Amino acid sequence: MTPQTIVFGLIGALVALVGLVMMAAAKDDAFYLAGLILFVSFVLYLFKLVRLHFDREEARRR
Repeated sequence: MTPQTIVFGLIGALVALVGLVMMAAAKDDAFYLAGLILFVSFVLYLFKLVRLHFDREEARRR
């Protein structure tokens, strides 16, 4: 993994946690939905980072 990927992964994890905290502390539906969208989108982003890492490893082995 490159340092850039690690930094973006940590930032993505922190933003996903912010989304979870927003969902937990939401008093109305708008904040709950915003937190849910934030959490789901950054979890998908983290999955993409993992996929890119393994794609690069596989391409390097060939």
